Amino acid sequence: MDDLACHPRSVMPQNELPPPSSVDPAESHGISDGATDEGDISYDKILVPIDFSEHSKRTVSYAIKTASKYKATIYLLHVFQIPDYVVTPYARRRQNCAEMHSHVDTAEREARETLQEYAEELSKKGIKVQPHLRVGYPFDEIVLTANHFNVDLIIIGSHGRGTISRLLLGSTAERVVEHALCPVLVVKGPRPGAK
Repeated sequence: MDDLACHPRSVMPQNELPPPSSVDPAESHGISDGATDEGDISYDKILVPIDFSEHSKRTVSYAIKTASKYKATIYLLHVFQIPDYVVTPYARRRQNCAEMHSHVDTAEREARETLQEYAEELSKKGIKVQPHLRVGYPFDEIVLTANHFNVDLIIIGSHGRGTISRLLLGSTAERVVEHALCPVLVVKGPRPGAK
């Protein structure tokens, strides 16, 4: 078997993103400029991307409070990202494709099970929830999922990376804020050294 032809799954290319909207995001979601009273805002569909970290629990707790208040459905999303080195062919890399597929399949199955556990916890609290597992790059999949379900709000966690890390890696939360067509609530992680 040719090692270079071994790709576990295709990952969505960057150019698959929807084009930026020329419409003001507030207008596209029916929010008027004069919405000053809290009673004017309603959220029916809330997208909550999680990565199963400790901070995800904090993000989910914000989502529960918001969904309870507005009787909204939570679209719980986990993006399973296959590391780039797995899908990038390098001539010198020798690996067993079956073993690689097995590792990816196991990790994906575990992610699906953990996502289902989160969804069951929300259901027990009386929250309407729809769990979704996507494969790809988190930023892309979050924006595409939000657009697909026409969500009213995204509640996303931010791990609070330092400036250098953000410059090198970018922040998923920042990119979602920039490209989402709906409001985004960013739940910050605890400050370093904070108790």
